[in-house]
Amino acid sequence: MKKIVFISLFTFLFSGLFMSCKESFLDQERPLVSTEGIIYTNADKTQMALLGLYSTLKGADCNFMGGRTYAVFDNRGYDIDNIDPNGVTLAFTFAQAVNSLQQENTDTWYYAYLAINRANAFMESMEEYKTAEVIGDALAKQYVAEAKFVRAISYFYLANLYSEPYKVNKSAKAVPLRLTAIKSSGFSDCANSTISKVYEQILSDVSDNVIAALPSDAKVKMRATKAAALMLRMRVNIAMENWATAISAGNAISGYTLVSDVMAQFKSPYYTDENIFSLPMSTNDRPNTQRSLWEFYNTGKICIIDKKNGIMSKPNYSVAKDKRVIAWDDNGKIAKWTDPTDGRLKWLPIFRFAETKLILAECYAKSGNEDAARTALSDVRRRSIAAADDPLDISTLSGAALLEAIAFEKRLEFICEGLAGIEIMRKGETFRNNTAPGNPYYTWPVPDKERVNNKLWDALEP
Repeated sequence: MKKIVFISLFTFLFSGLFMSCKESFLDQERPLVSTEGIIYTNADKTQMALLGLYSTLKGADCNFMGGRTYAVFDNRGYDIDNIDPNGVTLAFTFAQAVNSLQQENTDTWYYAYLAINRANAFMESMEEYKTAEVIGDALAKQYVAEAKFVRAISYFYLANLYSEPYKVNKSAKAVPLRLTAIKSSGFSDCANSTISKVYEQILSDVSDNVIAALPSDAKVKMRATKAAALMLRMRVNIAMENWATAISAGNAISGYTLVSDVMAQFKSPYYTDENIFSLPMSTNDRPNTQRSLWEFYNTGKICIIDKKNGIMSKPNYSVAKDKRVIAWDDNGKIAKWTDPTDGRLKWLPIFRFAETKLILAECYAKSGNEDAARTALSDVRRRSIAAADDPLDISTLSGAALLEAIAFEKRLEFICEGLAGIEIMRKGETFRNNTAPGNPYYTWPVPDKERVNNKLWDALEP
């Protein structure tokens, strides 16, 4: 009888995930095993399989976008210092010295491709077992669209770690585009695609037809919606400098608003009108030690605000009455992740409406519509600092000064929210701690086990 087993991409994934000190679910007794035929011909079980994709996106013990990899992008940025020499807590990432064996590298690659593979397997199984006949065509299309979103966002984060920036080299070798499920060992050979092809695939996975199948309900925060897919489309298009396309996507996002207090989004119950897509935690599904953002940022022992060189060293971005500045203490603890009950029970925001506004502001400025750019910038800044208390006069900003203000606002607004490293990459800037000779953009090396098990790892897809 065929088990519903999402076999790893290659031998290293198989051994890394299943052959641990814990009893593998492959070794469980028969009553705990179900078949694909049972799952994908049952509405409730199919939905459970779909929800499992979001759990995979977080990564076991939150080793992917539920914790440590989320923190990777800020440790690659310009506004925090990692003061802990422990390699487990991203010391190598902060020092820009990650090699092909380091845990943050191998874990990120592994869990990203696990999410991709499970999304592929989910879609193929739905087609094979004609799940649409059980749950209806509309819901089946929605589920497939959600799986494509999980695959697309996983590729987005991979591209921002393993490829040179699109802005610098559109033909740069990126990562393998695996679009069919690997269900047994020995089928891992896949040539790399260029950054252009990876971005094209992401945009295909959030195409108009896909977005049309997703729910538009702004109350849905923990699963893919039209707005979440549009946000991913915006991020890819600004990386490609398609300003008009990004504006169109941003203007299609509706039903969300900026909350009056930015810090409200980081306190229980976390559910606000500004959240577009978040990864939630629960008592039984939360980060392990050295994985939670609370531990990284709020203990003051690992990551602290860089007040000497970072965004808060700049006069207009360290204003005493700015709610975002008030939140930090003198020791550099990052109050976004403070929780008086349990710092690991957090919703991790992936997309929120303030980013929509600031992407629109940049795109408007790049397109010559500076009035619209200033308005969008003001919307975000004024909810945290009143004009009377602000030395920055937004109304006078223009040209390079306006673009700089938008970029700085984004750094302050989203500090420690997994954006800093992405912003550096898409702009083709160099990383401040880069120690890699001949690699100014500091792409991560492909993990050794991928190179061993994928005979085409060094090839480029024609």
